[in-house]
Amino acid sequence: MVIEQLQYTITSRYNFPRIIRDTELNKRLTEASLRTMHNVREKTFQPFETQLLEQNEQNNQQVFHQNLEGKSISTFLTPLTAIEDQTPIVGIDVSGIRLGETETGILCAVRGAIVWNLNQNYRYLRIGPFPFHITEENRQELFNHLENGTLPEVNPSHMPLFEVIGRLCNQVERWIQTTIAYSAAGSIILWDGSLTTGTSGNSVSEVSYILKTARKHENAVLAFTKVTTIRFLSWKITDIVANHEPPCLFEVDDLPLSISKNTHLLGRIYVANLATGGSAFRLDIDKGLSREDNIMAVQRLLGNELLFQGYPECLRLAHIYSTFTANDVIGIQSFLAHEYGLKIVPRNNMRKVLFGPFGTGFED
Repeated sequence: MVIEQLQYTITSRYNFPRIIRDTELNKRLTEASLRTMHNVREKTFQPFETQLLEQNEQNNQQVFHQNLEGKSISTFLTPLTAIEDQTPIVGIDVSGIRLGETETGILCAVRGAIVWNLNQNYRYLRIGPFPFHITEENRQELFNHLENGTLPEVNPSHMPLFEVIGRLCNQVERWIQTTIAYSAAGSIILWDGSLTTGTSGNSVSEVSYILKTARKHENAVLAFTKVTTIRFLSWKITDIVANHEPPCLFEVDDLPLSISKNTHLLGRIYVANLATGGSAFRLDIDKGLSREDNIMAVQRLLGNELLFQGYPECLRLAHIYSTFTANDVIGIQSFLAHEYGLKIVPRNNMRKVLFGPFGTGFED
């Protein structure tokens, strides 16, 4: 089976503005990584097996026929026209992976990617991978070291170690987003996720600070969510535009949505259907911008970015460059075992020990 791929020209990955190359981000992460890894030498190491699970998503092709206050759904749609004006597009993504366990903690790795598109020339910058050995004793010290004076301090003392890995990825991602918000100008900055705050690792103050910084430099932040749980009248919001001609936006911000009362929305929520034959996505756009600026930002995205299945190519590439493959995991595990003299011990699968051939499941 041949997977459809867009064709693009590989360009130098070092053609970034000087302020990005000179950031202290790499230095801080390298120091933090070495600080946590110094106490792992000669320990026993149980590597995790690499798991690559594919989930088949089914597209809901049902048609949404609901009227709102006597108005047709189509009256809430905004048709879009592409604007080609050489606006730079920047995509950001960060991934983390569990590598294994020692007798005192967990080994993990974090990697980020920034993809920059200017005039259909794509450049990328990988940050990492950085290995970390997280223990009960060093996790607060780790986050204290990563604190850069602009984002709120993270307090991981009450979290399980596995959850700390997620918070570490989140902290690195926010740090990269802050750096890009400062260094880019007149650009469209793409995030993977949403602009919903109030959840674990997404404080209102830190996301608001990043958005304010981006606006100060005339940037627009757009956040794409691949799979959303938000519903309207029991319908997934991405099903609303299923039979409407793309490219278009459907604003759902003022509708009674199924959103937790403990969350805060720092972006206007849209459903974006940007390409014929593509998928619809939840799209959050900075509320600090006017509605007119929101629409203009999406039209500039249409005119200056490749869209694969309706998804921006910068974000797609950022995900690819940040994600750990099976070969990456095996290579990092082998490097750490050699570099730090780790004694590898096979990891027992307790389900198979107890249940034999019947010990199967998603984790096996």
